[in-house]
Amino acid sequence: MKLHYLLAGCVAATLAFTGCGSDSSSDTSIDREDVSSSSSSIEAQSSSSKKVSSSSEKKEEPDGVRAATLDDLSRNMLLDIDGHNVHMVAGSKKGMFSFWVVDTGEVVVVSDFEGGVISIDEDNSATSIINKLDDKYFLAKMAKGMTIKFTVDSDTLLYSVDKGKAKAVQVEQIPAGNTYISKYDDMVGKKITCKSGDTTDVYRFYDGRYTMESSAGKKTLLLVGGYADIHRGKLILVPEYFSDNVMSLYMYVVSSSFDLDIRGCSSEKFKIANVKEADLADNWYSYDKDLKLDWTFVLQDDGTFNLEGRSNEPEQKKAGLWSLYGDVLLMRAESCLDPKSCETIVMGNIEDFEKGKGFTFKHSSGEVPPMPTEWVLQKYED
Repeated sequence: MKLHYLLAGCVAATLAFTGCGSDSSSDTSIDREDVSSSSSSIEAQSSSSKKVSSSSEKKEEPDGVRAATLDDLSRNMLLDIDGHNVHMVAGSKKGMFSFWVVDTGEVVVVSDFEGGVISIDEDNSATSIINKLDDKYFLAKMAKGMTIKFTVDSDTLLYSVDKGKAKAVQVEQIPAGNTYISKYDDMVGKKITCKSGDTTDVYRFYDGRYTMESSAGKKTLLLVGGYADIHRGKLILVPEYFSDNVMSLYMYVVSSSFDLDIRGCSSEKFKIANVKEADLADNWYSYDKDLKLDWTFVLQDDGTFNLEGRSNEPEQKKAGLWSLYGDVLLMRAESCLDPKSCETIVMGNIEDFEKGKGFTFKHSSGEVPPMPTEWVLQKYED
């Protein structure tokens, strides 16, 4: 599945950060869908759209040398880049990488590591700078554009920066914390609830992913889905989809009792019914007997979707991007039939999923006409 994440806007939160983009989830950013347009027009064009770092270029390696894979990486490594000691973290090896300069800050990037390459640029990186004066030019250079390629020669892991000379990677040993969580696997299947005044934030953690719902009473304030991992004792959250302004990067220390930054949070386990994206990517159908509407819900394996409810003509129509977090489906609309009433973000649980048959989608949408909850596989004439 093609992955995307979006540069966050700026809101108050407990972390240091640099450079926030304005949120593009407002009504003004949603295009009115031409009811006759095809699905080929729904690729996200927003300047704030973020894509996972990828390298599709095939490169020949010298004899005896091959491109590195995630299995070749250690959790913590030390690189020498432009004379700086850069602490690189691969974490749980789910696609999030971070590069730390002590007492200065870090650069975080999400990458598919294809061909052993991590391409860093302003479109796929988030930074948290502690000391903006020390090494600021190096961090700025790294965040704006740098390609690091990893190869294996015999049993030696090598790296090269911007096609420079290859050097050997040094493995680092970081002591595990006794009073805080230092391994992301311990977060998977955890639901953490944090309350502040009338606001309640609920985090759920999946395999390399997380969701967050913020509410005040029965009113939903914010829906977020993104990438998650623990690097050097810090829980790192990178929003992918969001319903309102968020930061591009969040960092927390998680106590051994699963409190976030000593906020007095509570935790409990929850069961994850993992649904495979490849199985969910299909053409689905539903019929609303009361409103006499035929609904089609097309989830493409490139991460785009089309939703339409129609009788003689479309009554509801939207297109955009989708992503799966365990058994939670999150949709972000990029175009709608009626932008003024369109909900940009819809999130909900996939239940009773049967491959090639159907599923129940218990979602957050309150649009009219309402999106169905029961879906079956679309049938076609023989």
